[in-house]
Amino acid sequence: MAHKRFDIQKEINIDAPAEKLWEMVGPGFVEVYQWSSNVDFAKGQGNSPFPGAVCDERFCELNVNGFSNISEKLTSYNEEKMSLGYVVNKGMPAFIHKAANEWSVVPVGHHRSKLVMKATFELTGIMGLLMKGIMQRKMGKTLETVLKDAKVYAETGQVSEAKRKRIRELEKKVAV
Repeated sequence: MAHKRFDIQKEINIDAPAEKLWEMVGPGFVEVYQWSSNVDFAKGQGNSPFPGAVCDERFCELNVNGFSNISEKLTSYNEEKMSLGYVVNKGMPAFIHKAANEWSVVPVGHHRSKLVMKATFELTGIMGLLMKGIMQRKMGKTLETVLKDAKVYAETGQVSEAKRKRIRELEKKVAV
């Protein structure tokens, strides 16, 4: 059966210099859990073949309904262009044949930038066919959450209300 593919592109304007935003998402690739409400914890592993990248692979514990732990392998990293790409190589449902994402930081002005995410999903089998619409909506909302969290953190240095709420939930779990 042929793969069912869909692409999602989301972007957000951020009132922060592109260099500052790039530091957060490029060199700060592993620290995504510090500001994204979708990621509870992340760690990096391995030496990347891409100059400037902090690791070859990132392991994430997620706060996304239906997903828990994933592994993402860098497929590109370019400090000059302020872009990186990765493919999820572990942790996706069996009907997702491929999940990949590219992040780009685009200067918009001296103190303004844009964060762009381009995700690609290839679904397979009957479940892939049945789940395509649901997955498009779910992944679109997931990317929007990451972008909103990134905006708050880049502009203020503080985590978003969604991330604060998630931190409180995790603290309650630890206390029990």
